[in-house]
Amino acid sequence: MLAAQALCAHERRVAAMLADPECVGELLLVGLAMARSIDLGDPEFASNGTMPMRVIAEQVYGRHYLPSPMLLPLQPRGDADPRRRLWDVFRQDRRRYDPDVDEGRRYRRLTCGRPMIRREGLCDRNASSQRRLTDPATGRRQWVGCCSQSACKRWFTDLLERNRRELAANPPPTPAANTGGVLERHLPEVDWWVVWKQVDPGWCPPPEGRPFGKPTLTVIVGGDEPEMSVPRPALTVIEGGRR
Repeated sequence: MLAAQALCAHERRVAAMLADPECVGELLLVGLAMARSIDLGDPEFASNGTMPMRVIAEQVYGRHYLPSPMLLPLQPRGDADPRRRLWDVFRQDRRRYDPDVDEGRRYRRLTCGRPMIRREGLCDRNASSQRRLTDPATGRRQWVGCCSQSACKRWFTDLLERNRRELAANPPPTPAANTGGVLERHLPEVDWWVVWKQVDPGWCPPPEGRPFGKPTLTVIVGGDEPEMSVPRPALTVIEGGRR
């Protein structure tokens, strides 16, 4: 049957997305729409070989306005600018290090971390001051706090100064990425490094390097947004199969 291989590949890709606990919400919706275009050509690529990102954005988030025959024409429907929202999804999914991820992104009570002298453990009173310190060995950052006790304040001041001197003497390495790259896992045909650089000019490749093989898709940067381009896949006719 025509395009049977493409359909099977698409089904496997969709199943992998649904099984990925990080591929949820808008990431899942955007990923499914892009996968449908890549695998099945729906929506079809433009005549110049670019993926129709505007059409995909409107499929996911709705068109700009209601059709004119409706009772309330020209009223916003869905997001005011679907393409910009799509770029925000790409920006949030860029591969990077985020110190909040290590702490679960949830608020937690920060306590004083000064080690006790006369007993084991830490002071553990509610912290009245807090700072994020950088590990000179890994570059990772974490919150450290101290309470209002004089001894704890002196310990905290000394800790901050030691950390400052260590970082000045030995600049920390770039920490390993700990978030993002979900769509990259499932759509490796896209050159996501170019996309992330486009949506975030300050983005730098993580030290882990590229986790996948060289993509077959390229990104043509033009205007205010990236366009994803790839030659249309060649479809084959398979005798037999499902009818």
